[in-house]
Amino acid sequence: MNIKPSWDAASAEKRDPIFSYQHAYTHKTIDSYSFEDFDLNVLNQTESKGGIRSVAKDVIYQGRNISENMAIPLTDKQHHITGYCIFDAGFKNRINIGTGMPTCHIGNTNSSCAVATDNIKLFLRLSKLNFTAAYHTKIDSAFEYLNDCVSELKPRVIATKNTPTHLDLKVHFDNDVNKLSDDEIKARLNDLVQTLKPAEYVDNAGEQKETAQWGELIPLVQPEAATNNAYPINALPTLAREAVMAIAEHVQAPIGMTAQCVIGAMSHIAQAKVNAPHPFNTQGEPCSLYLLTEGQSGSRKSTSRNMADKAIIQHERKQYELYRRDLEQWKSGLAGLNKKDREAYSMENPPPHDPSTLYSDITLESLAGLYVDGVLKNASIASDEAAQFFGGHTMKGDTRNQALGGYAKLFDDGSIERTRSKSNLNGSGRAYDVRLTFNLQGQHEVLSDALKDPVLRGQGFLPRFILTVPENLAGTRLQDAIYQTKSANVDHRLIAYWTRCEYLLDDCPTPQSSDELHNGRFVMSMDEQAREIDMHFYNLFEQLQGKGKQYEYLQAFASRASQLARRLATVFAYFEGLQWIDAKTLSGACEIVKHSLSEWAMYAEVEVKVESEAQRLITWFIKYCSSKTIDKLAYSSFMNNCPRPMRGNKQLLESSLNELIDHHYLKVEEMSKTRYVLINPILLINTESVA
Repeated sequence: MNIKPSWDAASAEKRDPIFSYQHAYTHKTIDSYSFEDFDLNVLNQTESKGGIRSVAKDVIYQGRNISENMAIPLTDKQHHITGYCIFDAGFKNRINIGTGMPTCHIGNTNSSCAVATDNIKLFLRLSKLNFTAAYHTKIDSAFEYLNDCVSELKPRVIATKNTPTHLDLKVHFDNDVNKLSDDEIKARLNDLVQTLKPAEYVDNAGEQKETAQWGELIPLVQPEAATNNAYPINALPTLAREAVMAIAEHVQAPIGMTAQCVIGAMSHIAQAKVNAPHPFNTQGEPCSLYLLTEGQSGSRKSTSRNMADKAIIQHERKQYELYRRDLEQWKSGLAGLNKKDREAYSMENPPPHDPSTLYSDITLESLAGLYVDGVLKNASIASDEAAQFFGGHTMKGDTRNQALGGYAKLFDDGSIERTRSKSNLNGSGRAYDVRLTFNLQGQHEVLSDALKDPVLRGQGFLPRFILTVPENLAGTRLQDAIYQTKSANVDHRLIAYWTRCEYLLDDCPTPQSSDELHNGRFVMSMDEQAREIDMHFYNLFEQLQGKGKQYEYLQAFASRASQLARRLATVFAYFEGLQWIDAKTLSGACEIVKHSLSEWAMYAEVEVKVESEAQRLITWFIKYCSSKTIDKLAYSSFMNNCPRPMRGNKQLLESSLNELIDHHYLKVEEMSKTRYVLINPILLINTESVA
């Protein structure tokens, strides 16, 4: 405690006195302007170790003779003396001079324990008994003050009738303290002390003290958030939003998962009819989307996707039945013909093609063949077992890079190339204006390795995906009688969604548009407000890729934010029957892309950061102090011994040092005109606290 608070003697006469007292015999009134003055002129100059003093003779304060009573300092939170508590030997009468609380008395180091209490009478008794004690009206604050003031490693106990945080350290004392003898008070305290193991109170006290003096350590790298980002459900257009919520209710699946399923279905439908606007190409670009969703086993991935794709599945079934009928007719026409006539028949009447467009497990080679042969123009790879894709033959060995390039081309401009050997040139070829939607879902364990793969990130394959990592609802999906009576098949929200899907899947006329058709697709343009939003969104994420910014280590992902938002907005606008992308539609798409980027940033080790300079500096200093058995180092020695590139780079060193000071790892203090760097003692015990 600082017993000499700052006081300007030169200006004392200009201020009102802090207090006045009167000499008992001369009756002369003496004004005091500081507690230093009170300390020198009123208190006896024989001071005990803990700061308890007695009042000198012949002192009258507010009409009361306080001579030879006991005085304990009152302090503020910084432990500066701001007053005194005067009490008589019987502890029955006390008066406060000044402000503050009798927060801590440092007593005999040989006392059995240090005591925190919210009982003022007990505090005064303990002070007289020369115990180390702390008082505060709030018991937990008293315990904090105790650990802040006391350096000896002795048992800490809490004397109160209330309920402290550290209940195991409590000794019960009521307000009848004056009825207890000194020996009875000591006995109660000693009984608890005997039950405490030295390691328990030493560690607790030490860490409490260091935490109070230094503050809690703040991680240099913030841990991954325990809670998931809430999916921006309101960013979806009305019809899609209602369907997402309905599927989530009926299936009991996370909103983020059902949203990805609905977006995947809309992308599959829209890619055949419309192109997204492109800043440099009047023909636009594919609006096809690549979607990736994490979901643990049993998270209702399959059920959610099947419900979202219901209209597509039923449409494909009808088309397949027609195909089977046409195929049987074609086979009937072929039957009975000789070889020569068969060839002529096949040339004039090509066999019907399988109309299937939904695939769960298909290689790029097979897909390319269907595109090149003209069998397929639009397709989706939709699987709730992403292991089939990431662990399949295509994504392994020598074929992986070729496959990644092929999928990237399909995404970017809707083209694909198949090159065969010279002996099979008929199989070679190219396909243009074809489309592919990805909607992959998988368990964390399956996706983790793929998402950490530098090749998948570096070649831009994963950055093309919109990612969501929804919460796991396992353990909360309870059902009641009302739930069991509900049926998705009669839910008006789903009926409206499925009806819209069926309408768009039929060979209906393309919506009226002044834009030119490009191979059957028109470009969904943006209105003026949407173009302005697109520009601001692009600039925002361009800036956030700069050095030290949020997406510095996710540049491949952030650089595609504007493109993905335009494509997603195109899908939304087409599904809603809009003739162009308006501000509301693009704003919603931007919110979903922002959510995806935040998911990428938090996902396991996708944001691959090198160790920061501050981490390197504190790691080195912990090892240095441990090896030298020291807790501080002269600043000049610190500069000369720190790791490169901070050694010799004053600006970089000070930047890292300030970060460590702000996070309560280090302090810089001056001692005997020499600057020292001090390390938080907790780090020399718990080295795992770093980062």
